[in-house]
Amino acid sequence: MDKDHLIDLISNSILYDSKDYDSTRNFSDFKNYLKNLNLDQLRTMSKEFIL
Repeated sequence: MDKDHLIDLISNSILYDSKDYDSTRNFSDFKNYLKNLNLDQLRTMSKEFIL
């Protein structure tokens, strides 16, 4: 998997209420955090979210 696919996989696995501004902002912050990780870190994280 490439980096963008892993970011989407991890971020989409998180449930949030899109009507809640704080949740949306936290989701956006988390997605930005994921973009700063390297590919190996994302692979490790995705295993934890998938399991």
